[in-house]
Amino acid sequence: MKYFFLVSAMILLAFSSSAQMDVPAVGGNPRATISEEVGITSITITYGRPDVNKREGKIYGDGNVVPFGFSTTSFITNKATAPWRAGANDNTTISFEHDVKVEGKDIKAGTYGLHMAIGTDNVTLIFSNQSEAWGSFYYDEKYDALRVDVKPVMLDKSVEWLKYEFIEHKEKSCVIAMQWERLSVPFKVEVDVDNIVLARLREQTTSQKNFNSTNMIQASSYCFNKNINLEEALGWAQRAVIGFNGQKSYVSLRNLATGYEKLNRLQQADSVMTEALAIANMNQYVGYGRVLISQKRNDKAVEILQGAKTKFGDVFSVNNALMFAYSAKGDFTNAIKAAEKAITQATNDAAKKTLEGQLIKLKERKDIN
Repeated sequence: MKYFFLVSAMILLAFSSSAQMDVPAVGGNPRATISEEVGITSITITYGRPDVNKREGKIYGDGNVVPFGFSTTSFITNKATAPWRAGANDNTTISFEHDVKVEGKDIKAGTYGLHMAIGTDNVTLIFSNQSEAWGSFYYDEKYDALRVDVKPVMLDKSVEWLKYEFIEHKEKSCVIAMQWERLSVPFKVEVDVDNIVLARLREQTTSQKNFNSTNMIQASSYCFNKNINLEEALGWAQRAVIGFNGQKSYVSLRNLATGYEKLNRLQQADSVMTEALAIANMNQYVGYGRVLISQKRNDKAVEILQGAKTKFGDVFSVNNALMFAYSAKGDFTNAIKAAEKAITQATNDAAKKTLEGQLIKLKERKDIN
């Protein structure tokens, strides 16, 4: 009896091992994976790539490789209920790291079998909760997570090997297209980037990462740049300065001042910047002056840049910046003086030529900002 079980185990092991041999994809249809991120959300498609193989004009349509609508290849119903597998061999799968919208409709994070019902003017995309099937032979609509309709697009040039591509990229969305022969099937995926990122930042700002000042600056500055979640982000900026392992550097202080500025708490912002400027280099000093001009705080910009002149001397960078600050204030007399001084200090012909053009405008009493 022991011998029987031993032999049975060996046979089972041999069968199991042979099932896992590393061989090329069936039918010469190579497997491919394409993945990109929208925000911090990864979108991944894995699929088999059939080729046209001299069948152009015979890929789509009744009696062809991909019948229109649903075919009768279903092993469940033996009726026209099987969509196209949108690739070759195993299920084409699409994975979303977070919840997204496809063509404006919600779908949860996860991996789905991707199927298509092809038509001349309409394609139905089917996202199935069954993602490990072989083809669409056992497709059952009761496992549908989502169906959306999209418009197919005819291509000028035939695509020999089926492929998926991210053909449009935006901050909070992308367009993915299946392309094979002369047909493209594009669909849009939208991602709630801000809330997804915020949720992740909240996790990380309570983890070990929050003990790093640079991480806290990065988390808060993301919110400041996007103009979102400002109060909470201000707290992160404060922790970057005075929290555990906080650092009073120009970068951390400037970031904190930005938070106060975003919340229109200018007195606190100015107080923080007084401390920051005490350790600022010339470029940081001048850069802050330019920020004040963009904020329409022109008197303050002149004050800060005069301070830079006192600290760093009568140099090109300071005079160049003062030219813009005086111009923004409407003080063209002093703007012209600063421009003329900067011209004499210019280190190359390109900078000198630019300044000469700005000087002409200033003499015409035109703001150069």
